[in-house]
Amino acid sequence: MVTFTAPPRGTINRAPPQNPISVIMQSILGVFIGILMILFLAPTIIWFAENQNSAKVFSFTNDVESTSGAVGFIRTMDVVKANVLVACYQNKVDGDCLYYNYKLEELQYTTKDYCGTLQDNQEIIEEKGQECYWDNNNEEVCEQCYLVNESNWEIILSEKIFQTFSIGDFRVDYPYSAKIVGAGEYNKQIDKTHKEEMEYINDNTLLLVAGNSNGKSISHGGNKRYLLVSTRDYQGTYDYLKFEDRKVAWGLRLITFIVLLIGYLLIFGPISAMSNLIRNIPLIGKWIDELVGGLIFSVSLFLALTHFIILWVLIMLIKNIITVTILIALGILIFYLYTYYKKKK
Repeated sequence: MVTFTAPPRGTINRAPPQNPISVIMQSILGVFIGILMILFLAPTIIWFAENQNSAKVFSFTNDVESTSGAVGFIRTMDVVKANVLVACYQNKVDGDCLYYNYKLEELQYTTKDYCGTLQDNQEIIEEKGQECYWDNNNEEVCEQCYLVNESNWEIILSEKIFQTFSIGDFRVDYPYSAKIVGAGEYNKQIDKTHKEEMEYINDNTLLLVAGNSNGKSISHGGNKRYLLVSTRDYQGTYDYLKFEDRKVAWGLRLITFIVLLIGYLLIFGPISAMSNLIRNIPLIGKWIDELVGGLIFSVSLFLALTHFIILWVLIMLIKNIITVTILIALGILIFYLYTYYKKKK
């Protein structure tokens, strides 16, 4: 890894002259990257977006008594008992813990060279020169450089424990794979440079446990039969999982749209590169370049939005292929009956 060194105070590192042929070749390479993003990356991301279904999978669990010995994808609620008693990491909270995930963080400082807009966690030690580069409009942009003291919170100690436990007559032998809903939270600011946080679940707590049962133990049975441990009741757990599904889905949808927009901008890259080359024409060059750039962005935005809608519709059709097939069959049947009786009349 090469360490960046800012120019000495008062100097300006000019951007190296651009080779027009090199710029055009890079834009042509960008076309192929854009096509790959549009044809493969975007559909993959939106497919995952529309398949966030942990709440739906959870709703398929069968509610059983903790002493039932039931088999299948079940859920049960009872007071749990850890196989071994363990304090909640140095007794940070009262009682013994079934589960805890402890982290100690330290505010660490790093001296580094930095160019551009200063961030909230940076303090200027020394003002240096300027670093220049070419922007998308083929204009040289220079940024002020500094020697800064940058602070970041770093985890210096962590420990995670999840005890094997029993709930009624069921054992849970491998709980580390479980989804956890409603864990308690412990947070403490020790001093200006240290803080600690911990997620935890106390032993002898009323919990809802869901997973794949063989009659004696409950475990993780794959994506369709995952293991879950929750301090909430069924409805509270379902609502939480539904909220998480929606949050992830909308995040992935946004990423899909951004990928499509970038992909189309890359496809129009050669046109943008050529318009940048005429930017230096006196009087009209800059206006032509900005007009072309605005048109490219507008067209890319329209195509990305249209493509996103088409992708979303196709994914929904594929996901609901059985329902769509039944509706089409019903439509054909209704049309057939309508024309049949109309002819008889």
